Amino acid sequence: MRLVSLAASAVFAVTAFATTAEAGGSSVAYFGLRGSFVETGGDNTTSASIDYGQTYNNGFAASVFMGWVLDQNFRLELEAGYRNTDLNTVYVTKDDFNPGAFPLGAVGGTFAVGGSAQVGAMMTNLYYDIHFLPDIGVLPWIGAGIGGAYIDYSISEPTTVVLDAHDVTWAFAYQVMAGITVPLADGISGSIGYRFFQTADFNYVDDFGALSLDYQTKLTQQSIDVGLQFHL
Repeated sequence: MRLVSLAASAVFAVTAFATTAEAGGSSVAYFGLRGSFVETGGDNTTSASIDYGQTYNNGFAASVFMGWVLDQNFRLELEAGYRNTDLNTVYVTKDDFNPGAFPLGAVGGTFAVGGSAQVGAMMTNLYYDIHFLPDIGVLPWIGAGIGGAYIDYSISEPTTVVLDAHDVTWAFAYQVMAGITVPLADGISGSIGYRFFQTADFNYVDDFGALSLDYQTKLTQQSIDVGLQFHL
């Protein structure tokens, strides 16, 4: 919810200082760059013997994209992006492997961890431009996208190797977006928006061969995005 409040404040500020030209002009194609401040939710991780929740540090994302204006309201966009966030803590919610036999043992225990979730995402997005503010040059929009995420997931717990893992896998991903675009110069516009990004459940295998635990989790992220578009 903190990111939603930040997004609303940013949209208000940009709207207040927007110029009077309509964003995007009459161009039928554009390309651009996007940077994001990312907050990752604490999705649960499950396995046959050990379950835990995790928290993440704030991360970042960057992407390049190419878009086409289909008509007055709809745009199609292809996006290639990179996302990175570091793990912070885990808290054990189930331990059926050998309760209390290793330092992780107690259910309810919270432990500092290392590791990261790095994602390369290829997304196809469809946007709907809302043309109800033509006089102040602000173009609001909403959008949704689907695609694939190549996930490099690692975790390390310094007290014990029970949770240590490093694996790569593909997962389905989707996202929903909302924001505004404003003109900056002839053929150039800027955008600011909010994004909700989530992967489907994916599996990874621990590094401790004696356990051979097959873990399942997913990534849920919110972000504030700032973009720069060049209209062809």
